[in-house]
Amino acid sequence: MARVIVTQELADMLRSIRLQNKIQSKVLAEHIGKSPAYISKLENGNIQTIDTHELHSILQFISSDSSPDDIAEKIYASLKFKYTKKEIEEQLWFTNFDTVERQIPIPESLVDDINAHMELYNITREQLLRRINANEALTEEENNDDSISCNQWYHQDRVGGRDRSIKIRISSAQLDAILDKKVDVSSYVFVLSIIFYAFKVEQFGDRVIISDEEYRDLMTNATNALNQHKFFSIAERDALLFEKETQDEIFELLSSFDRDNIEIVNDILSGFKFATEYNIKDTNVQLNNFRENMRWDLGFMIKLISLDYKALEKTSVSNKRNLIAAIEKLITDYSQMPENMNKIETY
Repeated sequence: MARVIVTQELADMLRSIRLQNKIQSKVLAEHIGKSPAYISKLENGNIQTIDTHELHSILQFISSDSSPDDIAEKIYASLKFKYTKKEIEEQLWFTNFDTVERQIPIPESLVDDINAHMELYNITREQLLRRINANEALTEEENNDDSISCNQWYHQDRVGGRDRSIKIRISSAQLDAILDKKVDVSSYVFVLSIIFYAFKVEQFGDRVIISDEEYRDLMTNATNALNQHKFFSIAERDALLFEKETQDEIFELLSSFDRDNIEIVNDILSGFKFATEYNIKDTNVQLNNFRENMRWDLGFMIKLISLDYKALEKTSVSNKRNLIAAIEKLITDYSQMPENMNKIETY
């Protein structure tokens, strides 16, 4: 089972997000089946390593059951507030969350380009899969070291300093699903590996050993190809956004998914603004309650407001009022449930 080194940055971030979302340490401890003392040691950096799945469970819980993408965004924003880009890059736990765990929408144009490239240079899927799983950038010792977990970044001491490495294992079914567009999301490292080795076969054929400079050039070309299709890791996207000077340049960099998100959020804000202009006093009270509810449990609130209320289009005003009254009664009933019926769990 893969384990994550608990850095001081990780410990600080866990405490920061937990407190931000007003989650008591004893509630978090109960969620993962540990003692409050364990949470205290974890957040003070007095625990050396933590199981990967346990860390993800903690992150999911203290982030109010947000999606992995939202959680990664929150984590990166929290880290940027305190640490430099170089310090963040040293946090392998975040790199793993950003590039391995986080599932990113795959643009169809990117898959089309990869397939066209493979056809142009006569690269078969079997050949590509073999090269990816051979992990040609690693030493023979690393490839044969069963203690190194697959698909998890780790630090390796090399000549000239410490470097990040990852041992990729991707199945033929996973590769086919991506190239046949049977899945529309993937981890960043899987797609990066696919395009990196497609470029390597094109440029170097069956040659396995290449120089450090050739490796860096290949990686740059592969990353640039992903960037052109707006398939980014959070860290990569942030670095590119930092280079942009105007709002138009920033908007152009965003993927269609990010643009859709901006449009949806702006539309929602416009609705709130209209309601505010109609009755600012009452709307402020209602929006403040909504804000507090989001702070209480963002994931739950998004699920609640995303229910198909528009199906009530032909419902009378009086019936809508009855529905609101029924919901308010349900909230009261659930809030008064006995403690043994309110066990901590995820939904």
